[in-house]
Amino acid sequence: MFALRPSRPRSNSAAAIAAYRSASSSNVGVGGRSRPLNGVRVVDMTRVAAGPYCSMILADMGADVIKIERPGTGDDSRSFGPPFVDVRGPSNDDRLSLYFVALNRNKRSVCVDFRRPEGRRIVRELAGRSHVLVENYVPGTLDRHGIGYDDLREINEKLVYCSITGYGSKGPWKQKPGYDVIAASIGGLMNATGDETPSKVAVPVTDLMTGMYAHGAILAALYRGIGEKIDCDLLSTQLSMMINLGSNYLNAGMHTKRWGTEHESLVPYKAFKTSNGFLTLGTGNDVQFRSFCDRISIPELAADEKYATNACRVKNRELLYKVIEPILKTKTNEEWMTIFEGVPFPCGPVNDMAQAFSNEHVKEIGIVQDFDCSYNKKLKMVGPAVTFKNSGNEILREPPLLGQHTDEVLTSLGYSTEYIESLRSKNEVKPLSTFDLKCLRFGGDRVVVHRLCGDTTRGDLIVFQHSSPPKFESEIPRQRVGGNRKFNNNNAFKLMLHLFMRYSIWVAILKSKVDSDFIL
Repeated sequence: MFALRPSRPRSNSAAAIAAYRSASSSNVGVGGRSRPLNGVRVVDMTRVAAGPYCSMILADMGADVIKIERPGTGDDSRSFGPPFVDVRGPSNDDRLSLYFVALNRNKRSVCVDFRRPEGRRIVRELAGRSHVLVENYVPGTLDRHGIGYDDLREINEKLVYCSITGYGSKGPWKQKPGYDVIAASIGGLMNATGDETPSKVAVPVTDLMTGMYAHGAILAALYRGIGEKIDCDLLSTQLSMMINLGSNYLNAGMHTKRWGTEHESLVPYKAFKTSNGFLTLGTGNDVQFRSFCDRISIPELAADEKYATNACRVKNRELLYKVIEPILKTKTNEEWMTIFEGVPFPCGPVNDMAQAFSNEHVKEIGIVQDFDCSYNKKLKMVGPAVTFKNSGNEILREPPLLGQHTDEVLTSLGYSTEYIESLRSKNEVKPLSTFDLKCLRFGGDRVVVHRLCGDTTRGDLIVFQHSSPPKFESEIPRQRVGGNRKFNNNNAFKLMLHLFMRYSIWVAILKSKVDSDFIL
């Protein structure tokens, strides 16, 4: 059994626990309003989409989500792009993927290498003092490192451990890696989507629904309060999402065909061409169909025995569409929306992103939030889709830079500054202020940089001191960080260079395609 408090340089243990609890940094709403999961701590060992979406929902609800990332690269989705957002701060990266931004708000980032002994120890310690751990590694991966469910249950019997995988923890495919589009292919969604050929849904719905399933299961386990092992996988989620299509096959032997925007069992129900775009409408019952016929000025259509009931309309869908499609093409989306005002059937225009976010209703509900970031002037983010009257749904914490909170979290666990420094020296952890300096190979003036840097060792930081950015800044494709910053890095040293040499080095580094970690 792992000892929760191993022998090592530490602060007083009782004080450390109190400090951790007080510094657990639950996401409290604006004005100090509590959120439903305030006080709940989540260790997030997930990457890409399904897991991060799950943990983001928990964070939105007030949980303190600590995202464990591998040193150097972090979550794979940090590099998914373009598009990227520029990062202006002491970060290993000078840009951040907007894919990552969309799935990681309200979290803290800690760089820990769990493949190494001290990294595993930190994960165990965090799990021992948390309520939830969620991970999305191939089954058995964390067990081999001594941080699987059985290992962590010995430390914290009330831990809710959620494993998100591609195909589950049993069966011949359990060791296979899984992605959204693969699960959608195998689970029948892609075959049922599109018109003539199988199509991928524009967003990773299988990933997102898996995250939704996982977050709901975690909440249920927390409510029960006795600890739990939850298995959630992409393929099971995808099959469960097939609902009526799966039921039709299992019970009636009915194979699915591709319906495009149409509905297999409801008519009319699809996107219709108008004079300036497309308008989607659906009539789910006969009352709605009669209302539709009245508004398009052919009430007699509803009395026709070929269309009097939904079953009749499904049987005669092509005949019905030949009647109503030419009528709908005569007016614009805006004109039809005015005509359909107050009707009992749902309808709406097919919008692009610009139209969707400029919609007056979307503006009124405030789901798009402007957030002032420490590393960028401002980010626009689509906030939580649900609101709590007593706590709101404001975004409270920017998506984290890689390792932004490493020192903060380790200190709150009771690790001494000296011990954290020793871990850093062994590359067991990597806080934001630690950099990997790569040797630059340049010609001409760039030889100066190469000779100055030589084979600088991993973790060192060189600061070229300067008074201001060069006047020809427009020639520089990317500026990493402004100058004259204070660094807390024992390995750092400054080079005071003559003016012309500073400018030469500035241009050489910033115009290079080498991924250097210089701070100028």
